[in-house]
Amino acid sequence: MRLSFSTNDYLNTVIRDERGRRLYSISSAGLHSKTTIIKHGPQGDDDVIGIITWRLFRGARIWLKATGVEVAGNSLLKPKWFSSRTFTGPDGKTYSWNLQSTNCRLKEERSGVELAKYHKRNRGIMSPSHAPYLEVSPSLSHMLDYVVVTFVYAEKLSLDKKSAAARASTAGAAFASGGGAIVASGGSACGC
Repeated sequence: MRLSFSTNDYLNTVIRDERGRRLYSISSAGLHSKTTIIKHGPQGDDDVIGIITWRLFRGARIWLKATGVEVAGNSLLKPKWFSSRTFTGPDGKTYSWNLQSTNCRLKEERSGVELAKYHKRNRGIMSPSHAPYLEVSPSLSHMLDYVVVTFVYAEKLSLDKKSAAARASTAGAAFASGGGAIVASGGSACGC
């Protein structure tokens, strides 16, 4: 199943299926302080299925309609090592979003089988162009709402991690080139 995004901004987009039917809307208010995920029914019956409240220093909070409870993001998607987040689906199976690859990927923990993968927009220079999309195995259709909400959280974590690494790399390069410390006449970097 191919879920196409209307924009590159996965925090403000409309998700459509292969037939072009609007399935989900994702919108973020303010400076992406709150993200709301709405499911669109076939009769125009819209339903909020998830709300993620992004908190700068205390971690995100996620409300899922399926549970009716708001929980800490780290308790819904538990950190595993440094590169993935795991959660237990409504079917009782454990799944893991891999955050370290260039595209978020969802695997079933026990089998390691890839069940979903995010594809960023391709402008068509080296291969056919396409809008961003989330490729989801039909075996997850029973929990598609869960996949969409956890994807939004996992992708944000992945991009935040990459941004932090880029900032650290830039700061490290500046420090290594002498921009980060004052070198005293004796040749030591004392920083004073």
